[in-house]
Amino acid sequence: MKTNSPEDAEILLQKLPSDIGIHRNPRKGTLNAPEVILEGFEPGKDVLIDEVFIDEFDLEKTHERIRENTEELLEYDKPIFSLGGDHSVSFPVIKALKQENPGMQLVWLDSHLDLKEKVDGHVSHDVVVRELLNSGFEEDEITFVGITRVDDDEQEFLDQHDLDVYRADEVLSEFLQEYDSTSPTYLSVDIDVLSEDEAPGTGYPDGRLSMQQVERVIEKVKPVHADLVEVAPPFDEEGKTVGNAKEILGRLTEVVR
Repeated sequence: MKTNSPEDAEILLQKLPSDIGIHRNPRKGTLNAPEVILEGFEPGKDVLIDEVFIDEFDLEKTHERIRENTEELLEYDKPIFSLGGDHSVSFPVIKALKQENPGMQLVWLDSHLDLKEKVDGHVSHDVVVRELLNSGFEEDEITFVGITRVDDDEQEFLDQHDLDVYRADEVLSEFLQEYDSTSPTYLSVDIDVLSEDEAPGTGYPDGRLSMQQVERVIEKVKPVHADLVEVAPPFDEEGKTVGNAKEILGRLTEVVR
């Protein structure tokens, strides 16, 4: 059920309609994703839906607005969900939450590491985790799940750091068996972690996981905060990606702790 009262809400959801963080890929389509995903979506819990009005021409201003809104939502001491948008919108959200909760862990459910170096000083969608490591996260506080693609510069970074990486074919055999955290955890879900058959509507359809596997990861992690990003409705005329995004969002609202 949707509510207009943050005091009555069980979950605070902020819409982050942005594609300004995508700059290495012409396949932009995430701008209207939050609106499309939420159309007809009926959560099983009381959810307040908020929206951050982004600056379509200034990434830094966009991130600043997202950070400020996240800090305002933190005052209510409720689980915060963020609905993108490209993956760069996760950076100001996670950074704000980490400052408030220093012991918070991060599970990065994505087919990509997003460990690339900044270009022109911008925190774009593919550099987010590297920047989080420069902004308060320790290496043992981040776990990657569902990885299929590692670029040479990212492999070099991995070789120099101690990060837990579970590739797509290791999710069932290793991650679900080994992962055990009693710390509050943020789960970031990039829709491209799904196989192209299940999520063709995304900028980089490199994933290999099934919906069942993604749901099992969500159930295992039981996050306190989460986001869902990189849904690009224009690249999926049949709407399968949006349908699966709705299902993931619904599952997140069910298991949040």
